[in-house]
Amino acid sequence: MNPDLLARLRDIHVTPDLGWWPPAPGWWLLALLLLALLAWFGLRLLAHYRARQRRKQMLAWIDHLNATVDPQTDPQTYLSTVNRIFKLVALRAFPGQQCAAMAGPQWEAFVRSRMKNPQSAEPLKVLASGPYSPAPGFDPDIISALTRQWIRRYG
Repeated sequence: MNPDLLARLRDIHVTPDLGWWPPAPGWWLLALLLLALLAWFGLRLLAHYRARQRRKQMLAWIDHLNATVDPQTDPQTYLSTVNRIFKLVALRAFPGQQCAAMAGPQWEAFVRSRMKNPQSAEPLKVLASGPYSPAPGFDPDIISALTRQWIRRYG
């Protein structure tokens, strides 16, 4: 061996450290997936919040109705407002059922069939004819409780 050639050799050198930027494609994919998951979760949380606010507002509407309208002196107004509440909730909860066109016994049967306990929803028969009857007989406390149950379940 030629000592001159050995003297010209350099020592082993280490490559410089890799920087942290830009990240590898797998990290970009993971970040995108995490961002999509956070957006989905945020939208679900927002929808839940809005539904809760809507329920709260409708329950407050019932409280206001009970405070302002006397069912004994003005039963038609009371029942038509309760019927409107049932309709609004049904239109949102059952969009493909054509709830807006239902009236009378068909509407009453639709509401009763979707109640938790259809036998206890017997007083809702007054929704079919009560707003148009001159003297409908009903218990406002039961109607109010059933309306609250309807809102909590489907509102």
